[in-house]
Amino acid sequence: MRRSPSGSAVARRAAFWLFAPLIGCGGGGSTNPGPTASPFTATIDGVSWSSSTSAAVSSTGGIFTLVGSQIGANVTSISMSFYSIGVPGTYPLGVTGSVAGGIGTVTASPSTWSTPLSGAAGSVTISAVSATRIAGTFNFNATPLLGQTATNTRVVTQGQFDLPVTGAATLVVPDGAGSKVTGTVAGNAFNAATVVSVSPPSLGTLTFAGSNTAYTVNFIISGYTGVASYALGSGATRTMQVTTSTPTKVWGGTVAASAGTVVVTSATATRIKGTFTATLQPSVINPNEAPITLSGTFELGIL
Repeated sequence: MRRSPSGSAVARRAAFWLFAPLIGCGGGGSTNPGPTASPFTATIDGVSWSSSTSAAVSSTGGIFTLVGSQIGANVTSISMSFYSIGVPGTYPLGVTGSVAGGIGTVTASPSTWSTPLSGAAGSVTISAVSATRIAGTFNFNATPLLGQTATNTRVVTQGQFDLPVTGAATLVVPDGAGSKVTGTVAGNAFNAATVVSVSPPSLGTLTFAGSNTAYTVNFIISGYTGVASYALGSGATRTMQVTTSTPTKVWGGTVAASAGTVVVTSATATRIKGTFTATLQPSVINPNEAPITLSGTFELGIL
């Protein structure tokens, strides 16, 4: 199974250019009711930051974009994009649009830093969200985009916002949006930044992958029929595979090298949930590595 691309540089550049036109655009005279001011503050590398231009917020289908700039000797901006957020809660930063959560970006010309697609670069806690207002707190670490001369990491803490929503605000998130794969891999916490489904489960094989900057975890469950327990290493092709990219290492990926269980606990036409436990043997690429163990849960949205 082909490894799902993390798309870290592409996703972060795309997010930056999405945010850039909004910087300094102001509230746009929105008639939406909400706070009369637009507080948007944080601490960046231990220094207080406060948006001195009106931050813009837009929403459609649970997708929000927040941008604020502090005007001074050097303009410093914070941008955040959230995906599949329709209710209050805590969501990870450092994920793509396939996962409920978002990314954070710091811009101080000529450099831009963004949350790496680790699935755990920070978090945002949404305390209030409606068609007219969004409020919450956040923190994240951001690294330079590819091609930047900067090499440092920007640490953003104590972030908070309480902003009026402008634009076509709809909070209904499609049930098939916002997948997740979380757990542990080799004793390390794992939260996928990207989750992709390769083929429709209706064809009889459940095939999907979760990836971040550390690992890609692939699932192939043949003979899929819905809610059931599926033993790895059995049937036609029931395997799991873990890969790393730097350096390249592979565990599992064949029936003989995969042992464990994938349990589907609920299944609808738009969402499949379950758990997994596995022990995978090293491949011929890295035969001297110890077996790798992993366990966790998944929610696979099907659009």
